Amino acid sequence: MFLNARDPDSGLFSVQQYKLSQNDHFRLEIKDRGQDGKIPVLFLHKPLDREAARSHRLLLTAVDGGKPPRSGTMGIVINVLDVNDNMPVFTRESYTVELNENSPVGTTVIQVNATDKDEGLNGEVVYSFGNNVNNKLRKLFEIDAITGAITVKGLLDYEAKDRYEIDIKASDKGLAPLSTEKSVIIAVVDLNDNVPEIEVTSLSSAIPEDSKPGRTVALISVSDKDSGVNGKVICSIIDDVPFTLTPSFSSAPFQCLLNSSNWPCAFMHF
Repeated sequence: MFLNARDPDSGLFSVQQYKLSQNDHFRLEIKDRGQDGKIPVLFLHKPLDREAARSHRLLLTAVDGGKPPRSGTMGIVINVLDVNDNMPVFTRESYTVELNENSPVGTTVIQVNATDKDEGLNGEVVYSFGNNVNNKLRKLFEIDAITGAITVKGLLDYEAKDRYEIDIKASDKGLAPLSTEKSVIIAVVDLNDNVPEIEVTSLSSAIPEDSKPGRTVALISVSDKDSGVNGKVICSIIDDVPFTLTPSFSSAPFQCLLNSSNWPCAFMHF
Protein backbone atom coordinates (compact mmCIF):
# COMPACT_ATOMS: atom_id res chain seq x y z
CA MET A 1 0.00 0.00 0.00
CA PHE A 2 1.45 3.38 -1.06
CA LEU A 3 0.73 6.36 1.22
CA ASN A 4 2.06 9.82 0.37
CA ALA A 5 1.94 13.06 2.34
CA ARG A 6 2.15 16.51 0.72
CA ASP A 7 3.97 19.53 2.16
CA PRO A 8 3.90 22.95 0.38
CA ASP A 9 7.40 23.67 1.71
CA SER A 10 10.46 22.48 -0.17
CA GLY A 11 13.91 21.23 0.61
CA LEU A 12 14.54 20.29 4.21
CA PHE A 13 11.19 21.78 5.16
CA SER A 14 9.35 19.18 3.11
CA VAL A 15 8.47 15.71 4.39
CA GLN A 16 11.62 13.93 5.55
CA GLN A 17 10.36 10.85 7.36
CA TYR A 18 7.33 8.75 8.22
CA LYS A 19 6.48 6.91 11.39
CA LEU A 20 3.97 4.08 11.88
CA SER A 21 2.26 3.35 15.15
CA GLN A 22 3.37 0.19 16.94
CA ASN A 23 1.67 -2.98 15.72
CA ASP A 24 2.37 -6.65 15.14
CA HIS A 25 1.24 -7.15 11.56
CA PHE A 26 2.46 -4.26 9.39
CA ARG A 27 5.79 -2.58 8.68
CA LEU A 28 6.69 0.63 6.89
CA GLU A 29 9.37 1.14 4.27
CA ILE A 30 10.38 4.49 2.80
CA LYS A 31 11.24 4.84 -0.89
CA ASP A 32 13.17 7.99 -1.91
CA ARG A 33 11.96 9.16 -5.30
CA GLY A 34 14.26 12.21 -5.52
CA GLN A 35 12.32 15.27 -6.60
CA ASP A 36 9.10 13.41 -6.02
CA GLY A 37 10.01 13.12 -2.38
CA LYS A 38 9.84 10.22 -0.02
CA ILE A 39 7.01 7.69 -0.38
CA PRO A 40 5.97 5.39 2.45
CA VAL A 41 4.99 1.83 1.54
CA LEU A 42 3.00 -0.33 3.94
CA PHE A 43 3.79 -4.05 3.92
CA LEU A 44 2.14 -6.99 5.62
CA HIS A 45 4.68 -8.34 8.08
CA LYS A 46 2.69 -11.09 9.83
CA PRO A 47 -0.32 -13.10 8.55
CA LEU A 48 -3.74 -11.78 9.54
CA ASP A 49 -6.44 -13.79 11.26
CA ARG A 50 -9.94 -12.38 10.94
CA GLU A 51 -11.13 -14.61 13.79
CA ALA A 52 -8.60 -12.91 16.09
CA ALA A 53 -9.11 -9.33 14.84
CA ARG A 54 -11.65 -8.18 12.25
CA SER A 55 -9.85 -4.85 11.68
CA HIS A 56 -6.60 -3.05 12.49
CA ARG A 57 -6.24 0.67 13.22
CA LEU A 58 -2.91 2.31 12.47
CA LEU A 59 -1.61 5.87 12.73
CA LEU A 60 0.80 7.15 10.10
CA THR A 61 2.81 10.30 10.96
CA ALA A 62 4.66 12.42 8.38
CA VAL A 63 7.45 14.67 9.77
CA ASP A 64 9.29 17.51 7.96
CA GLY A 65 12.87 18.68 8.52
CA GLY A 66 12.12 21.99 10.20
CA LYS A 67 13.35 22.99 13.65
CA PRO A 68 11.18 22.42 15.47
CA PRO A 69 9.71 19.85 13.03
CA ARG A 70 6.11 19.93 12.00
CA SER A 71 4.07 16.79 11.51
CA GLY A 72 0.77 15.52 10.20
CA THR A 73 -1.06 12.30 10.95
CA MET A 74 -3.46 10.03 9.14
CA GLY A 75 -5.51 7.20 10.54
CA ILE A 76 -5.53 3.94 8.61
CA VAL A 77 -8.24 1.31 9.09
CA ILE A 78 -7.59 -2.10 7.56
CA ASN A 79 -10.59 -4.44 7.46
CA VAL A 80 -9.68 -8.11 7.26
CA LEU A 81 -11.72 -10.13 4.77
CA ASP A 82 -12.69 -13.69 5.67
CA VAL A 83 -11.28 -16.74 3.91
CA ASN A 84 -12.36 -20.31 4.56
CA ASP A 85 -9.46 -21.26 6.80
CA ASN A 86 -11.36 -22.88 9.67
CA MET A 87 -13.07 -26.26 9.58
CA PRO A 88 -16.20 -27.03 11.63
CA VAL A 89 -15.57 -28.30 15.15
CA PHE A 90 -18.02 -30.51 17.05
CA THR A 91 -19.00 -29.15 20.45
CA ARG A 92 -18.58 -32.55 22.14
CA GLU A 93 -15.65 -34.95 22.15
CA SER A 94 -17.93 -37.98 21.88
CA TYR A 95 -21.59 -38.82 21.34
CA THR A 96 -23.06 -41.92 23.02
CA VAL A 97 -26.76 -42.59 23.52
CA GLU A 98 -29.09 -45.43 24.51
CA LEU A 99 -32.15 -46.15 22.39
CA ASN A 100 -34.97 -48.63 23.01
CA GLU A 101 -35.48 -51.25 20.37
CA ASN A 102 -38.71 -50.90 18.37
CA SER A 103 -38.59 -47.10 18.81
CA PRO A 104 -41.14 -45.49 16.47
CA VAL A 105 -40.02 -43.98 13.17
CA GLY A 106 -39.25 -40.30 13.71
CA THR A 107 -37.91 -40.74 17.25
CA THR A 108 -35.02 -38.34 17.88
CA VAL A 109 -31.92 -40.31 18.82
CA ILE A 110 -29.50 -37.44 19.49
CA GLN A 111 -28.62 -34.03 18.10
CA VAL A 112 -25.04 -33.21 17.16
CA ASN A 113 -23.69 -29.68 16.88
CA ALA A 114 -20.63 -28.16 15.26
CA THR A 115 -19.44 -24.56 14.96
CA ASP A 116 -17.21 -22.79 12.45
CA LYS A 117 -15.26 -19.61 13.28
CA ASP A 118 -15.47 -18.28 9.74
CA GLU A 119 -18.24 -15.91 8.68
CA GLY A 120 -20.90 -15.99 5.98
CA LEU A 121 -21.13 -19.16 3.94
CA ASN A 122 -17.67 -20.14 5.17
CA GLY A 123 -19.12 -20.41 8.67
CA GLU A 124 -22.48 -22.05 7.91
CA VAL A 125 -22.48 -25.74 8.86
CA VAL A 126 -24.49 -28.56 7.27
CA TYR A 127 -24.61 -32.17 8.46
CA SER A 128 -24.60 -35.51 6.65
CA PHE A 129 -23.59 -39.11 7.14
CA GLY A 130 -19.92 -39.90 6.60
CA ASN A 131 -18.84 -41.48 3.33
CA ASN A 132 -18.30 -44.84 5.06
CA VAL A 133 -21.88 -45.15 6.36
CA ASN A 134 -23.42 -48.08 4.49
CA ASN A 135 -26.92 -48.36 3.02
CA LYS A 136 -28.11 -50.59 5.86
CA LEU A 137 -27.48 -47.83 8.40
CA ARG A 138 -29.04 -45.24 6.09
CA LYS A 139 -32.25 -47.32 6.08
CA LEU A 140 -32.35 -47.31 9.90
CA PHE A 141 -31.35 -43.70 10.64
CA GLU A 142 -31.44 -40.29 8.99
CA ILE A 143 -29.94 -36.91 9.86
CA ASP A 144 -31.32 -33.40 9.41
CA ALA A 145 -28.81 -31.43 7.35
CA ILE A 146 -29.63 -28.15 9.14
CA THR A 147 -30.20 -29.12 12.78
CA GLY A 148 -27.94 -32.17 13.07
CA ALA A 149 -30.75 -34.22 14.66
CA ILE A 150 -30.48 -37.97 14.09
CA THR A 151 -33.83 -39.76 13.95
CA VAL A 152 -35.09 -43.32 13.60
CA LYS A 153 -36.01 -44.29 10.05
CA GLY A 154 -36.43 -48.08 10.25
CA LEU A 155 -37.09 -50.94 12.67
CA LEU A 156 -34.50 -51.50 15.39
CA ASP A 157 -34.26 -55.01 16.80
CA TYR A 158 -31.92 -55.69 19.72
CA GLU A 159 -31.76 -59.36 18.80
CA ALA A 160 -30.50 -58.43 15.30
CA LYS A 161 -27.93 -55.83 16.46
CA ASP A 162 -27.39 -54.17 19.83
CA ARG A 163 -24.91 -51.42 18.89
CA TYR A 164 -24.41 -49.01 16.00
CA GLU A 165 -21.54 -46.63 15.29
CA ILE A 166 -22.30 -43.91 12.74
CA ASP A 167 -19.87 -41.35 11.32
CA ILE A 168 -21.40 -37.87 11.09
CA LYS A 169 -19.83 -35.22 8.83
CA ALA A 170 -20.06 -31.48 9.44
CA SER A 171 -19.18 -29.31 6.42
CA ASP A 172 -19.18 -25.58 5.79
CA LYS A 173 -20.62 -23.95 2.65
CA GLY A 174 -17.42 -22.39 1.37
CA LEU A 175 -16.44 -22.61 -2.30
CA ALA A 176 -13.89 -25.22 -1.21
CA PRO A 177 -15.78 -26.75 1.74
CA LEU A 178 -13.91 -27.89 4.81
CA SER A 179 -15.35 -30.76 6.84
CA THR A 180 -14.76 -32.89 9.90
CA GLU A 181 -16.28 -36.13 11.16
CA LYS A 182 -17.34 -37.49 14.54
CA SER A 183 -18.63 -40.94 15.51
CA VAL A 184 -22.00 -41.38 17.21
CA ILE A 185 -22.44 -44.62 19.19
CA ILE A 186 -26.00 -45.87 19.63
CA ALA A 187 -26.56 -48.65 22.17
CA VAL A 188 -29.87 -50.44 21.58
CA VAL A 189 -31.72 -51.34 24.80
CA ASP A 190 -33.46 -54.72 24.92
CA LEU A 191 -37.21 -54.80 25.56
CA ASN A 192 -39.29 -57.84 26.48
CA ASP A 193 -40.73 -58.17 22.98
CA ASN A 194 -40.28 -61.92 22.44
CA VAL A 195 -42.46 -64.66 23.94
CA PRO A 196 -40.91 -67.93 25.15
CA GLU A 197 -40.89 -70.68 22.54
CA ILE A 198 -41.72 -74.25 23.63
CA GLU A 199 -40.47 -77.30 21.74
CA VAL A 200 -41.30 -80.90 22.67
CA THR A 201 -38.16 -82.86 21.83
CA SER A 202 -39.42 -86.22 23.08
CA LEU A 203 -42.90 -87.46 23.99
CA SER A 204 -44.30 -90.81 25.10
CA SER A 205 -47.41 -91.63 23.08
CA ALA A 206 -48.84 -93.86 25.84
CA ILE A 207 -48.13 -94.43 29.53
CA PRO A 208 -49.00 -97.64 31.39
CA GLU A 209 -51.38 -97.07 34.27
CA ASP A 210 -49.00 -98.78 36.69
CA SER A 211 -46.10 -96.45 35.82
CA LYS A 212 -44.03 -95.59 38.87
CA PRO A 213 -43.48 -92.00 40.00
CA GLY A 214 -40.39 -90.52 38.43
CA ARG A 215 -40.92 -91.88 34.95
CA THR A 216 -40.15 -89.41 32.14
CA VAL A 217 -43.18 -88.68 30.02
CA ALA A 218 -41.81 -85.94 27.76
CA LEU A 219 -38.74 -83.78 27.21
CA ILE A 220 -39.48 -80.13 26.60
CA SER A 221 -37.13 -77.32 25.49
CA VAL A 222 -38.03 -73.68 26.22
CA SER A 223 -36.14 -70.66 24.86
CA ASP A 224 -36.57 -66.87 24.73
CA LYS A 225 -34.73 -64.59 22.27
CA ASP A 226 -34.60 -61.68 24.72
CA SER A 227 -31.55 -61.10 26.90
CA GLY A 228 -30.96 -60.72 30.63
CA VAL A 229 -34.02 -60.96 32.83
CA ASN A 230 -36.25 -60.68 29.75
CA GLY A 231 -34.79 -63.92 28.43
CA LYS A 232 -35.10 -66.01 31.58
CA VAL A 233 -37.99 -68.49 31.59
CA ILE A 234 -39.91 -70.34 34.30
CA CYS A 235 -41.78 -73.56 33.47
CA SER A 236 -44.93 -74.56 35.33
CA ILE A 237 -48.01 -76.73 34.94
CA ILE A 238 -51.24 -74.81 35.29
CA ASP A 239 -53.84 -77.56 35.46
CA ASP A 240 -54.28 -80.00 38.38
CA VAL A 241 -52.87 -83.13 36.73
CA PRO A 242 -50.84 -86.08 38.10
CA PHE A 243 -47.62 -84.72 36.57
CA THR A 244 -44.82 -82.50 37.76
CA LEU A 245 -42.23 -80.47 35.85
CA THR A 246 -38.60 -80.87 36.82
CA PRO A 247 -35.43 -79.35 35.33
CA SER A 248 -32.88 -81.88 34.15
CA PHE A 249 -29.11 -81.59 33.74
CA SER A 250 -27.36 -82.59 30.54
CA SER A 251 -28.03 -86.25 29.66
CA ALA A 252 -28.80 -87.44 33.18
CA PRO A 253 -32.42 -88.65 33.57
CA PHE A 254 -34.89 -85.92 34.44
CA GLN A 255 -32.19 -83.21 34.65
CA CYS A 256 -30.95 -80.48 32.36
CA LEU A 257 -28.96 -77.23 32.26
CA LEU A 258 -30.87 -74.10 33.25
CA ASN A 259 -29.82 -70.79 31.69
CA SER A 260 -31.25 -67.51 30.36
CA SER A 261 -31.85 -68.66 26.81
CA ASN A 262 -32.58 -72.39 27.01
CA TRP A 263 -34.40 -74.44 29.61
CA PRO A 264 -34.96 -78.06 28.55
CA CYS A 265 -37.44 -79.54 31.01
CA ALA A 266 -38.91 -82.95 31.69
CA PHE A 267 -42.52 -83.96 32.40
CA MET A 268 -42.56 -86.52 35.19
CA HIS A 269 -45.36 -88.76 36.44
CA PHE A 270 -45.93 -88.76 40.17
